Amino acid sequence: MQPISSLLPSYGFSASQMDPEANIAAWREATSTFFDVDELAGGEVAPFHADVLSYALGPVLLGSARASGQRFRRTAETIARSGVDHIILQLYVTGGYHGVAGPHPIQVEAGDLCVLDLAQTLETRATPFEAITLVVPRPMFDARLPQVEDLHGLVLPHDGALAPLLARHLSALFEFAPRMSVDECQAAIDGTIALIAACLRGELERRAADRSVTADASLLRIRQYIEAQLASPELSADTVASHFGLSRASLYRLFAPLGGIADYIRSRRLHRAFFDLAATGSRTVRISEVARRWQLGTDAHFTRLFKTAYGITPRAAREAATLGLRHPPVRGQDDVASPISRWMRRIAAPRTGE
Repeated sequence: MQPISSLLPSYGFSASQMDPEANIAAWREATSTFFDVDELAGGEVAPFHADVLSYALGPVLLGSARASGQRFRRTAETIARSGVDHIILQLYVTGGYHGVAGPHPIQVEAGDLCVLDLAQTLETRATPFEAITLVVPRPMFDARLPQVEDLHGLVLPHDGALAPLLARHLSALFEFAPRMSVDECQAAIDGTIALIAACLRGELERRAADRSVTADASLLRIRQYIEAQLASPELSADTVASHFGLSRASLYRLFAPLGGIADYIRSRRLHRAFFDLAATGSRTVRISEVARRWQLGTDAHFTRLFKTAYGITPRAAREAATLGLRHPPVRGQDDVASPISRWMRRIAAPRTGE
């Protein structure tokens, strides 16, 4: 069996083999798909340094990074510019950070495992750290979890049972990845996603129970149905209730923790519209066409909804995405540029109904 390292790409760099300016440039390039970074090594005695090693393991990315302290930000403009829609899990081996994930405070310490949704905003300040990161296309969790949006900012603490369990698993996966065959890699990834989803489902259900809400299989099925019908003008609370044989009252109770069924459908349509505007091939599509595709009303109504949800207008989102396209590697120099953004675009599976 051929080792995976000879068949699948890896990417990395070491601060010890670069001058400081080149190291900073490589770090910015490697992280640009995920975050805007600044205040590099701010207040630290030693100069900034970063080491990275990443593997493209079939449908997911797995990487290890060691870096100086810094500020991480993911704004609506960053989301549009990067054009990627993934869930990432980070095990902080050393160091940590504090800040906000969406509207909620977040604090991560050494040994904690945190989950971030790249479709949502973030601003954190990290101390010098070492972390293992797993990047997963959203559809891989959509099929297993009822409320993927609620994962953003979730932290499994180091003094619980789940974080150490997943920490050992991710560390072993990273250690053995270069030695696995392709078949072994696929089996390991399938098992890894199933294990992570089971652990996260338990945490989501525990939180739901704390709110006296049941996040059960019926909610998952309804969400999957809604995702497949988002472009349909017939999609409504009534059609969903009828399709699943539920009363309107039962459906409303089920979606109350998500802000209500109408708000949920609208937010999912806006999510699709956002990533349509951020897509590389969307520049020839009129904004009004995107609004019609996802049943979001007139241009003015769509703009109001979009700005309320993301803090920027649809036009600004498209301009941010276009700005991101102005900074690809120079043609013929792909080997010296970070491939992480290209990997992430390739592993993003098409969604049902698209």
